[in-house]
Amino acid sequence: METKPLDLGKKIKRYRLINDIRQEDMAEKMGISRATLINYEKGHTAINIDVLNRLKSHYSDFELEASEKLKPHIIIDNSIDFKVLFNVLIDKKFYIFTITLLFIALGTGSSFLLKKYYDAEISLYPAKNDATQGFAQFQSLAANLGMNTPNNDQSFNIPDVVKSRLIANKAVDQKWKTRNGKLVSLIELWNLNKIPWYNFSSNSGSDSKFVKEKAIKKFDNHIKISEDRITGLIKISTSFQDPIVAAGVANFIGDQVETYIQKENSAQSTKEKLFISERLLIVKQELEFSELGLKDFKERNRGYEDSPELFMIYSQLFREVEVKKEVYLTLQQQLELARIEEVKKSPILHILDRAVPPIKKSYPNRSLFLIISAFLGFSFSSIIVIFRY
Repeated sequence: METKPLDLGKKIKRYRLINDIRQEDMAEKMGISRATLINYEKGHTAINIDVLNRLKSHYSDFELEASEKLKPHIIIDNSIDFKVLFNVLIDKKFYIFTITLLFIALGTGSSFLLKKYYDAEISLYPAKNDATQGFAQFQSLAANLGMNTPNNDQSFNIPDVVKSRLIANKAVDQKWKTRNGKLVSLIELWNLNKIPWYNFSSNSGSDSKFVKEKAIKKFDNHIKISEDRITGLIKISTSFQDPIVAAGVANFIGDQVETYIQKENSAQSTKEKLFISERLLIVKQELEFSELGLKDFKERNRGYEDSPELFMIYSQLFREVEVKKEVYLTLQQQLELARIEEVKKSPILHILDRAVPPIKKSYPNRSLFLIISAFLGFSFSSIIVIFRY
């Protein structure tokens, strides 16, 4: 605990000079070094109350005036004396408690004025994509033969699909059942269709487009999505003032994402089938042409086995026929696989847990409001007490 340094230091120096006391002797009585005493007298260092008490015990005629009453300092030499700080706060505990209680009442009370929101969540899990395993074999073979194949990348960025305008537009146009049993659109739920008192325009067509655009943007703010990059688990969370609507929108988004990806995957399978069919016709013509060339060569060169040059030409023609035949057989197999894949309805996404109407609200969290209000109230009142001190 410390006292005011400057005036008290001068008073000690004046007392020492009047009573002809050496600095060494006074410093020894006070239990400090001579250099520390010099700093005290010059006002460079604050005087500790314990040191001052030792000074008064050895020099009983040294007294402080009424205006120099000792008062502990909270901060001295850029360090905080937590004992003094604690005592100051304890002395004003009733004031701090009152202000904190007032903040708690205001903060918690204000939470009752906020709108209630309910969160619903649906979880999706991507299925293993084995649909294009057979077609990948053909792509490898076709690449070796110098043929171009279509890009078969069927990966989808699920968060982008969830946040797409396509789904938002459908959700805004949809009618949703509320807990009261009524069917309302999101525009009606958010009261976006009410004309403001300051709007004097009579162009209802442009107003309806503006309202729908506003609803689509607001819809995006009520949707949250998280994706586990390791497991692939996807969670879609919706937040609405009605728990039934929150669960309905979450399930709607899950179904729309599943339908969209399934549709795109089916379209990709159809594209693969058309490509393979076209290649099959071309390879068949090339195979027939190669077989005719090999047949004509053998008819015109009966003794080709005895001629190294003719035998080499025969080997080249035969190899070409065999390669075309292998490609043709592979294409036939892949065409059948593509036909099967086109009609197969294998899910790309599995819905693990569908959303259910939440029982408890997610916002406002009154416990959190209480804790924050209490912290702010305690901090505010403590700062006032410290500054007043």
